[in-house]
Amino acid sequence: MRRSFKLKSGMRYYISFLFAAAVLFGAKNSFAQKFYERNEYGIMGGASQYFGDLNPEYGFKSINVAAGAFYRYYFNPYVSLRMGLNYTHLSGKDSDSENPFQQARNLSFKNDIIELMAMGEFNFFYFMTGDEGRRFTPYMVLGVGALYSNPYVIHGGRRVGLKGLGTEGQNFEEYADRKYNRINAVIPFGAGIKYWIAPGINLGVEFVHRFALTDYLDDVSTNYVGEQRFLTPNGRPTTSSLLQDPSILVDGGKLGIEGRQRGDRATIDQYFVGQITLSFQLKTYRCPSDHPLWNQ
Repeated sequence: MRRSFKLKSGMRYYISFLFAAAVLFGAKNSFAQKFYERNEYGIMGGASQYFGDLNPEYGFKSINVAAGAFYRYYFNPYVSLRMGLNYTHLSGKDSDSENPFQQARNLSFKNDIIELMAMGEFNFFYFMTGDEGRRFTPYMVLGVGALYSNPYVIHGGRRVGLKGLGTEGQNFEEYADRKYNRINAVIPFGAGIKYWIAPGINLGVEFVHRFALTDYLDDVSTNYVGEQRFLTPNGRPTTSSLLQDPSILVDGGKLGIEGRQRGDRATIDQYFVGQITLSFQLKTYRCPSDHPLWNQ
């Protein structure tokens, strides 16, 4: 009888051990499911506005589409690094201005901008997706990047690139210093707010101002070099002569006298982008880090 009792007692201990282990394992899994990777993948979409020689008063009359994709890596709940590939269309035209000089100058441009950027992101509050107590935060971004730019106009029903025309004399030796590149540096600076709408799914709104380190996103920067330089040998107009100075004066004359101001080279071109972001973090069964910031 004693032996039978010992066996039954041992069985009870064994079953109790298995039950406790199962409870602990389940609790561990339940806790682990609260963790999400440091890696985040997202898309964004919104609108942009150009500021420059054709919009010196910072008006919002030429708002265009903007979109992109990004990757974000969290160093901790306050600091992250973001890499992004973005597209936006920029445009501007003097006819939108109430300034008499701009109305007479009558320049315009369009530009399809492609950006590759790296930005530091700084959260004001502790942010962790899936944590009810850390659901949202405002943030700031600052970074550096490169942009591809190729200004153009629609002339005679077709797209005409402006860079190759040398509208400010770039194709003449004495004005070679006015040549510009299609690829330039850009500095983004801005702020936003993000909020997790479901564990691992984050929604945000941000407004980022871009400072392009070029004054030729609009193909306008310095002075006119004179129409005669662009005419054919027999004095007939060319696409270059027409687009470097499409001015409209009351007396029928032209604004583009050699040496007269065409743009303002003292400033650089800029543009503003407002976007909604949607991003995703995948579950992990490991705590993101043992760093104290992750365990507050």
